[in-house]
Amino acid sequence: MAYAEKVYKVRNGKQTKQYTWKCKYKAPPGHKPEWLSESGFPTKALAVEWGQQQEAAIRAGTWVDPKKLATPFGEWVEIWKSSVRKRPRTHSSRAYLLDKLLLPEWQYTPLMEVNNVFTVQSWATRMSKPVGPHDPDTVAQARSLLSTILSGAEDAGYLHTNKLFGRRILAGADHVGDGDEEEVWAQPDEVARMDARFGDVRGLMVVTDCFLGLRWGELAGLHKDNCLLRREDRAGGRTFVRHVLRVDPKVGSLHEDPIELDAEGLAAWEAAEEARLKQCREKGWKANRRKPPKNRLEVYLGPPKNKYSAREVDVPEFLVRRLASHIESWPSDHPFTTPAGTFWLRGNFSRALRPVADGRDAIPKKRGFAGREEWEPILPGFTMRGARHTADTWMKEDRVDRALRFLTMGWVPKDIEGTYEHVTPEMRKHRLDCLTARWERGMRVARQRAA
Repeated sequence: MAYAEKVYKVRNGKQTKQYTWKCKYKAPPGHKPEWLSESGFPTKALAVEWGQQQEAAIRAGTWVDPKKLATPFGEWVEIWKSSVRKRPRTHSSRAYLLDKLLLPEWQYTPLMEVNNVFTVQSWATRMSKPVGPHDPDTVAQARSLLSTILSGAEDAGYLHTNKLFGRRILAGADHVGDGDEEEVWAQPDEVARMDARFGDVRGLMVVTDCFLGLRWGELAGLHKDNCLLRREDRAGGRTFVRHVLRVDPKVGSLHEDPIELDAEGLAAWEAAEEARLKQCREKGWKANRRKPPKNRLEVYLGPPKNKYSAREVDVPEFLVRRLASHIESWPSDHPFTTPAGTFWLRGNFSRALRPVADGRDAIPKKRGFAGREEWEPILPGFTMRGARHTADTWMKEDRVDRALRFLTMGWVPKDIEGTYEHVTPEMRKHRLDCLTARWERGMRVARQRAA
């Protein structure tokens, strides 16, 4: 069915004797136009062979329109973005990766050329430190997003297949064997010492997270109405009373999402900046105009990570007493806010945690400053994510059953074992007894170190 035609080259408006071959082949049923063509073949045989390949793919149902294969990556990204709806934070992070890494490289490149493992491997190596400007983790996120976008192109019939799917593409530190550093987790006495060094609600937050393993948003967004709810079970033939923290399925997590500023938002920022500069001038202060931001941070309560994250977490007795006392005297409906009642942001709390865990230098007393004492390091590099690692590590060490570990951490049971296993009161009691023993041991060691 496919055939070839000569296409003569034109120079200065006149047809020359030089020519190439154009293939014409039958389009799929219902396609307009009925005949498709492709130019630029050096010989008639190559043109006909290519056309026959297209017709064979059409009969097999694997044909992709060459015009779709040649769609520029940037053009397809706009189509793809219109088909997906994500949380504002996910949308913002994807926009950053597209603007900084993917579009500068491939915005005008045909999809079929982007869909090449070697091409992407070369790009990842050039982009990653120490050769390139970006952290290897950021490049890894970008190449994962690239694969997601190409999978969308495959599903929409713009590509035969996504060649990046399931392929591990190394970059930067991956080549020299430098993987991510292991998250720092704590021993009970280290938790007790950080708690004492904080000496306020922030110390209680560290203790709560290390013993219960909540995600940061679940901890920071906790409401007092979901704290220390009473539950009764039967264990060993006796009534077993326990108290839980409940992660609400609708408003159980604090979200910090950067929202891209629209024209109205940017105008409001400009007005506020003008007011700030005017105030500085009136007071005789020197002030420079700041660079307009691209995003604003929206802080709100919303659903947790997934349906398994909406859960109840059993609280050991020592922590029940501390939380009850704290909630009774705390002015906010959310137990883990700042004293002013505002939510702790992830970055603000991390800055407060750093000197507590890493230590700090002393500053001598001087006029107008009372000075400060030196703090020896307790656990350098510890983070609130490390507190969640701590909770799971302790449960693993205490041989807490897997079903209860998954429930406590809010994990998705993906295998067949997770489908059929269930949590018993005896499992819960065992975990709570182990945590109480850990706290008592940690306090004893902390007192010995302080003596």
